[in-house]
Amino acid sequence: MNIKVVKEIIKSQTRTFILILALLVLNIALFLFLYVYQNPRLENLQNQWFEKRKLATGGSVLDTATIYQQGIKDLKNWRERIIPKKGFARFVGTLYETAANNSLSFQGVTYKVSQIKEHGLAAYTLDFNVVGKYAAVKSFISDLQRMPEIFAMENLSLNNKNSIEDAVDLKVQLTVYLRVEE
Repeated sequence: MNIKVVKEIIKSQTRTFILILALLVLNIALFLFLYVYQNPRLENLQNQWFEKRKLATGGSVLDTATIYQQGIKDLKNWRERIIPKKGFARFVGTLYETAANNSLSFQGVTYKVSQIKEHGLAAYTLDFNVVGKYAAVKSFISDLQRMPEIFAMENLSLNNKNSIEDAVDLKVQLTVYLRVEE
């Protein structure tokens, strides 16, 4: 290409050429910022984080046997939290008591049983309603979460039949796991 042609193109497209040069300079500046300042700083911060994490764990890396023993202990603890099947009535009574402690009226319980034979467990799916003020319902849910028994809240639904009143209807479906004793 002839130099005269290039000069003529630059002269006719000055703004475009200046924009391209500005983008090129910006790109070089950002590249230098990234590799000269930011990457070394990031590496330094990561190393500090790893050191703090190592100190928080006592500076020791757990070996496989220790991790296995901790897992066995955790499983034993979890297994102990599963109530026996004969404790189901007590669990439902605790639900009633928790609702009453939160000034809620408990309205009927239905349940469905399924067996988890390979683990020696029974899963009771409970459906129930509680009615009361919104703050009491929130407190009830919080109290449920703090219960030591092993269960899963499957479904929660709130319904306010009257927008003027503060009363809400909470429908709960939870599954409690019970140990089947042979």
